Amino acid sequence: MSIEANKAVARRYFNEVFNEANITTLEEISAPDFQFTIPTHPQPFRGVEGYKELVNMIVSAFPDIHFAVEDMFAEGDMILTRWTARGTHTGKSFPTVIGDIPAIGNSFLIGGMSWHRIVNGKIAEVIANEDSLGLIHQLGRAILPTQAVPTIPKPISPEVNKRTISRYFNEVMNQGKLDVIDEILAPNFAFRIPTLPDPVRERDGMKKFVTGLHTAFPDIQFTVERQIVEGNKVGCRYSMTGTHKGEFLGVPPTGNPVKDTGNDLFHLAGGQIVEIWVIEDTLGLMQQLNAIAATV
Repeated sequence: MSIEANKAVARRYFNEVFNEANITTLEEISAPDFQFTIPTHPQPFRGVEGYKELVNMIVSAFPDIHFAVEDMFAEGDMILTRWTARGTHTGKSFPTVIGDIPAIGNSFLIGGMSWHRIVNGKIAEVIANEDSLGLIHQLGRAILPTQAVPTIPKPISPEVNKRTISRYFNEVMNQGKLDVIDEILAPNFAFRIPTLPDPVRERDGMKKFVTGLHTAFPDIQFTVERQIVEGNKVGCRYSMTGTHKGEFLGVPPTGNPVKDTGNDLFHLAGGQIVEIWVIEDTLGLMQQLNAIAATV
């Protein structure tokens, strides 16, 4: 299968299966060993029947749900998609890790990223992250807004981009080298993450963000698990570990070890990072900091 053919399958996943609740398409594009993983559910959804269970759960809670593909790029059998989803909670209660949320008619708009692995024209695996904390807030249970769609810069060398992103994770995020920020971030840089009401802007803003992150988690370490590069865009799935030694999002230090997973989507120009979109398992992270009760 070509990359464009694989992208077409991924688009059917969003447009026909979720937006139209087309079970025939679901059966057509799903591999027998299909697996869907997302941090907000402890166990993967497995097989075609598990996929149907996932779709039915979402559509029954949000009958008017609609996914819009904002960015999609691929390498080999892997596709990374940044999407937005909107809908109205007028159906069944929505199951979450902090308890089922009954429908009160609230609307939502959230962002997310999904990795698709396509084998012989069928979806074998999906790994997703969504703005779960923002979703729960909009349904009536938490705090945090969503962001807007960015302006996309022109393409540049993939190899230059790979080196830049490697320095971002290894030197800036893991080692806290603030001087590197001046080298690899564009002057008009913006960092967008649902836990902050406004983007972190420009190099000085990012220096303050990184300093705060290392104050909260002095031993923080990011590990890139997957990466796709296409033109001026780089998508990374990462895992993070650290120990909560300082205040984080208003939560005083607990000393708790934490683990997090997420996706970063980078837009670059001229070898510098212009914009970063982040979707991580914020809900799970806050639970590890004892900031959100396990049951509601």
